Amino acid sequence: MPSFIDTHCHIDTILERTGGTAELLFEQMEPLPEAIVHVACDPNDFSWGKRFLLKKTINGVKIYGAFGLHPLVAERYDEQAEAGILESLKLPDVLALGEIGLDYHYKEYNADLQKKVFLRQLEIGLKAGLPFVFHLREAEDDAFEILQQIDGENIKAHIHCYTSTADFAKKLLSLKGNYFFGFTGAVTFDKTATIREAAAAIPLDKILLETDAPYLAPVPFRGKICTPAMIPNIAQVLTDIKKVSIDEILKVCRANTEKMYGI
Repeated sequence: MPSFIDTHCHIDTILERTGGTAELLFEQMEPLPEAIVHVACDPNDFSWGKRFLLKKTINGVKIYGAFGLHPLVAERYDEQAEAGILESLKLPDVLALGEIGLDYHYKEYNADLQKKVFLRQLEIGLKAGLPFVFHLREAEDDAFEILQQIDGENIKAHIHCYTSTADFAKKLLSLKGNYFFGFTGAVTFDKTATIREAAAAIPLDKILLETDAPYLAPVPFRGKICTPAMIPNIAQVLTDIKKVSIDEILKVCRANTEKMYGI
């Protein structure tokens, strides 16, 4: 099997659910990824994320990271949180700013606050010259309006856990920036035909593989704790959608990861 990278996971949250150590988790993974991108998107998790990156590798798996403030904790964005992001972005194995964005799924969302925090973090990322990891959920119109404001050939972004429509993906692909779309175990679920339609419409050279572990374990592991070892199960569903072999899916998505993250 070709090597693969989990481009988005939350190792600390896996360990909170399993009660184990990172070393034990990676020892038990089968198959092992080449690398993982651990995402810290709450100020409360930044310190753990920075310590985790200091391990560099575990059981031969290279450890990378991304830091930012998730839209669902937008109220926690203050001077201290911003300082934490800026400090984290200086670490050598931090690849991107994220996950950041908009999430209007829950009825108590504050759109104005989320947009303000999103725009501020975009400003930081643009100044740092870093790629972005975007969390965009049920906020397509506002997200597209904001991305049009920053549009440019130097923009590079991973639309994490893509669950929107094929039409919205096409709108994003019409921008000048370089946008990649991450697919998780959600693409394997029975009631997610819209996600599979989007995957069919998005060119293969714009797709990334991710788990968002411990969330969204793919079929046949649904309901269990997801780990980066489940990437091949996600890739397998994409073989049916793209009509190519799993080796081809893994090879192309690995090349896409290099284009997106430089690894």
